[in-house]
Amino acid sequence: MFNKQREFKAMARTQLVYDVLGVGISAVDDILTVESYPQSGAKVAVQSSARHGGGLACTAIAAAAVLGGKTAFVARFGTDDLSDYIRSNLLQRGVDVSHIISDTLSQPYHSRIIIDRTTGERTIFYDLSRYKPVRAADVSAELLASARVLLVDFLNAPGPLELILKARRANVPVVLDIEGQSAESASVLEHVDHLVVPEEFARWASGRQDLQAACAALARIPRAATVVTAGAAGCWWTDSPQRPPMHFPAFAVKAVNTNGCGDTFHGAYALAIAKSFSIMEAVCFASASAAIKAAGSGGGWEALPSAVQVAQLLRQRLGADEPLRDIITRIENVPQLG
Repeated sequence: MFNKQREFKAMARTQLVYDVLGVGISAVDDILTVESYPQSGAKVAVQSSARHGGGLACTAIAAAAVLGGKTAFVARFGTDDLSDYIRSNLLQRGVDVSHIISDTLSQPYHSRIIIDRTTGERTIFYDLSRYKPVRAADVSAELLASARVLLVDFLNAPGPLELILKARRANVPVVLDIEGQSAESASVLEHVDHLVVPEEFARWASGRQDLQAACAALARIPRAATVVTAGAAGCWWTDSPQRPPMHFPAFAVKAVNTNGCGDTFHGAYALAIAKSFSIMEAVCFASASAAIKAAGSGGGWEALPSAVQVAQLLRQRLGADEPLRDIITRIENVPQLG
């Protein structure tokens, strides 16, 4: 009882420090680009190779930072090269890494990614043998209360349910990126404020192939928003079980590398919610951010967009009479954005 009282008092004293606090998967991506993805047994020349930061929540939090948000990331890292690489790359983009937990037996995922230069699509081979998830006990109530939004991911068990419930008790809205298709998924879905999921998961979780129907089925659980992303096909979103999902078209670009686009969408969306954008504005902001990432020639985190780039794209693509055009002024005027 006394420990709980001290925890509540600490939360009451906490000042908002971060727009988005990210907890989840980090990865080091070794990327090979080929002319086209080969069939089994083929010999294929490598067009280019590079190493980049990756992972669902980790890329999302880097994207939110590059867009101008105040962010922090929590993970379990060792002293190995992969851990040092991610820590350094987060720091370079302005992410607070002071809450990363030191664990000599842990390191990020190590992914090998093949990019098809013709289509921009990617195939990922990942090694999670030394990845150790963050537990709810690792994230203090005070740290949670210092953030406007908590962004978490779920790919493999154990899931983040206990951490999500802890954030809800601290009145911190939760944005969830979930790809793990397991029995544990259903229990997690019931407790998040903003469910933003890729089409593959939406179809699996809802049992519906049509994305509008899948989004509607997932939205039967009341929450602030349900969003289903579908890459170049755009996304479906709704903010109420009673509102039929609306389609938001993707901004057409020439895709160079789609790796990390979904994560960029999540980071931009979470930042927009932290800045009190409406759900439609958050979807627009996130869609524009993902489009710029897909078209970026640098690849990896080098292609993460700035708020200035997002405002420029929206100025070019939104008509003068488009109500969402007002978002451009918001992006340019909100502190730490633009």
